[in-house]
Amino acid sequence: MKKVIAILLFAVLPSAAFGQHVWQATSSTVSFKIRELGLPVVGKLSGLRAKLTFNPDTPANGSLYATVDVATIKTNIKKRDAHLKKEKFFDAEQYKRIEVKSTKLYIKDAQFAGMFDVTIKGKTRHVEIPFEFNQLGNEAEFKGTFSINRRDFGVGSKTILMADYVTVTVDVKAKR
Repeated sequence: MKKVIAILLFAVLPSAAFGQHVWQATSSTVSFKIRELGLPVVGKLSGLRAKLTFNPDTPANGSLYATVDVATIKTNIKKRDAHLKKEKFFDAEQYKRIEVKSTKLYIKDAQFAGMFDVTIKGKTRHVEIPFEFNQLGNEAEFKGTFSINRRDFGVGSKTILMADYVTVTVDVKAKR
C-alpha cells in the first residue's frame, strides 16, 4: 500500500519531487521592436499559452515553455499587419504559433538565464535569453528581453530597408 501511495504522489506531483513550483500565466505581453527605413517599428503578439515550472532556488530543475499566436500580430497599421501574416514573413496560415522552450536554465550575472529553442516558421534556433523572476507570495513575474535575427527564421528577405535584428520582450505574470 505504501508503494502505491508513493507512486501516486510521484505521478501527481512531479514538480514537487524536484522542488519546483508550477506557475499559471495570468497575463502576458509579448512585444517586439525592429528598425524599418531607419525608424522603430513596434508590435505585439498575443494568445500566449505557457507551461512554467520554476523555483529560483533550483533553476536547473525548471522548465519554461510558451507559444504565441502568429495571427495576433499588431503594429497599429492594419495593412502592415496583414502583410506580416503572409508567406514572405510569418506565413500565419501554415505556421500558426511561435514557440519558445527552455533546454537549460541557470543563474548568470546576478539574474537568471537559459538556453531556449525558439521556433518560428518551422525553423528552430538556440537562443540565450536572460530573464528576471520576481516573486511576491504566490504571484510572480517572468520578464526577459532578447534579440534574434529575423532572417535566421526565414522572416522577410535581405533588404537595406529593414534591420535584420529584432528585439523581443516577454513579460508574463503568473500565480501558483
